Amino acid sequence: MPREEMLPSESEWMIMEVLWRCGHDLTSAEITDRLPKSSKMTQRMVRVLINRLCKKGMLTYTVDPDDSRVYHYTAARGREECQRAKSSAFVESYFEGNRLSAAFAVLDKENLSEEQIRKLENLIAKAKEKR
Repeated sequence: MPREEMLPSESEWMIMEVLWRCGHDLTSAEITDRLPKSSKMTQRMVRVLINRLCKKGMLTYTVDPDDSRVYHYTAARGREECQRAKSSAFVESYFEGNRLSAAFAVLDKENLSEEQIRKLENLIAKAKEKR
């Protein structure tokens, strides 16, 4: 599978968010119950997305010892790892890999708080140290 196909789609990301927030394994029914009602995802759709995520290596599962028809799903990759991969793919696709152009596009019209500015300054300082 090409690298970008290994990343979660927007709908799949919603399922990952449920598991990341929860912090432990969940069944497909529990995942469906915890999704925002605005998602309007059915139990069947959730199961399809879970299967895709398992194929992508994003989820692992165990079979319930008391009922072999029930699977418990866990996030196999962390939120930060997925965010880095997703943002890198975005920069490659829309900014020809130019991270500075992507940063300008995001920050150009933003009113940043003092704390956000401080964090950016710290990030720039760390980047300078790495050179």
